[in-house]
Amino acid sequence: MFMKIVYLDGLRGLAALIVVVSHFFQVFAPSVFEGREEIEHFAFEGMAARTPFNLLFNGNFSVCLFFVLSGYVLSYRFFGTGDRSIVYSSAIRRYFRLAVPALASVFLAYLILVLDLGAYDNIRGMTLSSMPDPFAADANLLVMLKESLFHTFFTYGSQYNPVLWTMTYELFGSFMIFVFLIVCGRHRIRYAVYAILICLFIDSHYLGFVLGMLLSDVKNSGKERPAFIHRSWIQLLLLCAGIYLGSYPYVAPQGTVYSILQWGTADFDFFVFYHVIGSFLILTVLLHSSRMQSIFSHRFFAYLGKISFSLYLVHFTVICSFGSYVFLYLSPFLSYGPRVLFTTILTFAVIAAMAHWFYRLVDARILLGLSRWNKALFTSGKLRGQGHSEQIQTEQTIKAD
Repeated sequence: MFMKIVYLDGLRGLAALIVVVSHFFQVFAPSVFEGREEIEHFAFEGMAARTPFNLLFNGNFSVCLFFVLSGYVLSYRFFGTGDRSIVYSSAIRRYFRLAVPALASVFLAYLILVLDLGAYDNIRGMTLSSMPDPFAADANLLVMLKESLFHTFFTYGSQYNPVLWTMTYELFGSFMIFVFLIVCGRHRIRYAVYAILICLFIDSHYLGFVLGMLLSDVKNSGKERPAFIHRSWIQLLLLCAGIYLGSYPYVAPQGTVYSILQWGTADFDFFVFYHVIGSFLILTVLLHSSRMQSIFSHRFFAYLGKISFSLYLVHFTVICSFGSYVFLYLSPFLSYGPRVLFTTILTFAVIAAMAHWFYRLVDARILLGLSRWNKALFTSGKLRGQGHSEQIQTEQTIKAD
């Protein structure tokens, strides 16, 4: 029986936290993302934007890490057992696993809009952030439902809750994995299909799903793995390379340590490509490093992983309502730096509480319901798909920006 892989949840939790931090920077220190000196509020912004320090708030890197993790988690049990019922079970649950919590998060944002509690637009003149106001949408219930259940998952829609732009990638990427596993998951031809998919999605976020699945294949198919990957100096080298590539900046790389990573092509998305490759390298090291596994299995990271999807779904709404209101309220009393500090502390506390209760009231309940549904569908006489409920826990994949 395959048990939950705690250290993968821990890594996912850290990635979710980075997404939260990235949106605080996007609102209150936008020069980190835009590279414009005239809108800098803090002396560190220019340096952080152009060095590997930006990994600490690089939201797109975290999104790519989520996708690589999804590719691994959604396929590792199949490669270990060859049981196609695992794939059918995951495919049946997938949309509901993602859609119900997403709908709840959009409804929360909708309530903020209806009650006129959003304050982000009132502080943009002070923060100089160019991020659009998430509460500029129409307060229309039918539009909200259509956006939540259809556009979010089939047209890359993100109205009401902008972080949901990742859900279409997550849904389509998941079903790409399911089709791959059913059609050629146990045949040698799959290696040629891997090559085709990598070429097809070379600078797309979907590359993350392909590489995560490939990593799962190599790790769990029972084949002999190269011994050099267990050497500590190789792991350190791969980890450094992953951090370097994963921290590829939002700002133009010319004149930075990343300028050597570009080559002469106008239509290649280096930004996505290097974030995916960096994520792939970091996950590769984690899967072979007992030290890293021990770190990410710590109770703090395990808890963070448990609430990671909830944290991802609610944080942006809280920042643009409660956080923006606190910043506005403190403006007559504090200078910019202390104001951001107090706003961040108070808002993080509210986000943590919201994420905890969102998990308990929404996410955990949908996980339990899907687990029972799964058992009803796949249990007949003998327990086929034993352990499927454990996989549900590891499928708490997060999508961000």
